[in-house]
Amino acid sequence: MDFNWHNKLLNVIFDFNEKEVEKRLFCIATFIAIVVSFISIAINIHLQLHWVLHFIIGLGALMLSWIFILARYYKRYLIWEFILVVVVMLSGGWLYNDGPLGSINYLYILALIVFLSITKRKQHFLVSLIVIINLILLYSIYFLAPEWIHSYASNSVRDSDLLFTYTYVLFFSVLVFSSLRMNYENEKLKAEMQKEESEVQHKNIKDSINYAKDIQTAILQDVDSLKHFFKNYYIFWKPKDTIGGDFYIVLQHPLNKDEYYVAVADCTGHGVPGALLTMLGISFLNEIILQNPNIKVNKVLDLVREKFKVALSKGKQSEMNTDGMDMAVCLINKRTKKMEYSGSNRPLYLIRNNELVEFKPDRMPIGGHVYDYRLFSSTIIELQKNDNIVLTTDGYADQYGKISQRKFYVSKFKELLVNISLKPFDIQKSMLVDSFEGWRKQEEQTDDVLVFSFIPF
Repeated sequence: MDFNWHNKLLNVIFDFNEKEVEKRLFCIATFIAIVVSFISIAINIHLQLHWVLHFIIGLGALMLSWIFILARYYKRYLIWEFILVVVVMLSGGWLYNDGPLGSINYLYILALIVFLSITKRKQHFLVSLIVIINLILLYSIYFLAPEWIHSYASNSVRDSDLLFTYTYVLFFSVLVFSSLRMNYENEKLKAEMQKEESEVQHKNIKDSINYAKDIQTAILQDVDSLKHFFKNYYIFWKPKDTIGGDFYIVLQHPLNKDEYYVAVADCTGHGVPGALLTMLGISFLNEIILQNPNIKVNKVLDLVREKFKVALSKGKQSEMNTDGMDMAVCLINKRTKKMEYSGSNRPLYLIRNNELVEFKPDRMPIGGHVYDYRLFSSTIIELQKNDNIVLTTDGYADQYGKISQRKFYVSKFKELLVNISLKPFDIQKSMLVDSFEGWRKQEEQTDDVLVFSFIPF
């Protein structure tokens, strides 16, 4: 049987753009209930049934028509009022149609299907309970007060009413199921379209982020290009997402070939926001160092902070903007074997003779801060041959372990650096990575990770 004409009719009468399934079905159910009511009145009049029955169904049909108009044109969905009106109409019809021997029993089956289709799943138990209690009360009346039940005038009238009712209940049951099927197909089509759109958007976003990763990787110096700066070195860089907010930079002094700058920074956030800040940080460092050849490292941090505050305050409503970064920067002179260090919340570790010495940073970030009027300080460090310098962000130490559900912590990280310090540098990096992954296991990575370890000479 072809139900296409049903679908066309439903599309004309009902608004299938309504997002909530129950509300769409409610309009269909209300319309069907109105049609069933008027058909019942016509049949009951033809069969010369009691006038009170015509009045009950007629009044109910008018109320259902008002409920339908409110739903279809004013988006007011009186679902529980609809259920109450239908139950009252069924109860009246049951009393005036010979009770359990009459035709209304078929309508209760259709009504229950409709009630369940227009209510949310968590309400189905309550709806079923209402129908069951209603039937229990009616059957109680039948046994305890049988005089309230109005019988048919004759068996032929009963048979005719049963036949008519059975026929249109069957027809409208098919219509209800056709509506449910149409609704299911619409929902399925909509879900498939949304899935396709989501997949396209996901692919576009993924492609954009991968392209951003290529750009960020290109801006970060190639690891192999750093060979002429250090005797030995390794870099463990692992963003939390495809792109990250940790970066490193090594810059030759503009005027002195024996000096070079090394910096490691941890920008606010990670992912796309962090990556955008890395672009600013790298740009500012290059600009400051190239334009100020004799600048001290603490002054580098002062100027980077000022540039960040200016750049990130544009368009901001609040005076205090906390975006920025933590950074450790040092200037190494191979000829004098001295290193000047300055830190913004990021320390410098010096490993010498299998012992670690920590040089502490200033406790203020690069960016808006309550103490941003203070200047950064610097420390001069006398270096020795084979001194191992480690600059790092906080991602490694802050990583949570899958088993322990605790952070790796700084103390354990420093102990690890000492334990691997006598190994060849490629082994050191491998052990550092294995330790991190072994600690993390399947736990989500907490933050971007960057460890830059090198021996200047």
